[in-house]
Amino acid sequence: MKESIVPVSLALGSGIIMAIPNLKVNLQSKLNWDNQASPNYIVLGDDYLRYAPTVAAYALSACGLKSKHRFINRSVILALAYISSDFVVNTTKNITKEARPDNAANNSMPSQHVALAFIGATFLDHELGYISPWISVGGYVTASYVAYVRVARNAHWTNDVLMGAAVGMIMTNATYWAYDGVMKLFPKNLTIAPVIDPLQSGIYLCYKF
Repeated sequence: MKESIVPVSLALGSGIIMAIPNLKVNLQSKLNWDNQASPNYIVLGDDYLRYAPTVAAYALSACGLKSKHRFINRSVILALAYISSDFVVNTTKNITKEARPDNAANNSMPSQHVALAFIGATFLDHELGYISPWISVGGYVTASYVAYVRVARNAHWTNDVLMGAAVGMIMTNATYWAYDGVMKLFPKNLTIAPVIDPLQSGIYLCYKF
């Protein structure tokens, strides 16, 4: 799929950075401008902006722009993308146990913030990007800003944010592909929805004969 070209390239870039000795450290020294100890510290907004593309998708739809999927369908797709991405991100974090640049924790690889931001940007692109390419550009620019800030704040290495972006995009594209494929086979008989509670998460399937 052509949608795979960019995220696969990002994942390869992440791997190259990890493979070349000292490259990630050198990149960090160039890009990091963390100033949390400074009295002039600026809040960069990454904790909030990671959700901005998703919020924009629903807000624009509420303002009258027609999304490609109905509200319930796109909400199910988004939830499934979040669940699958969260599984991949946390599994990878537990396997790699990479220390963050600021040594705050050993769960740096990949960036959850960036994965969430790129899920939202890809979701926005799928649902409303057909109306204007600038809608898609806005989502991806916002997600890219979140990625940059995670490095600038010394919370992640460059390879972490590249891999986070790749995971977010790949899992969202895969969810659209799988969901639309299944719904074409059972357009009126099958209901698919995520099930999430404090103890577990899963998928609810209901088929009407």
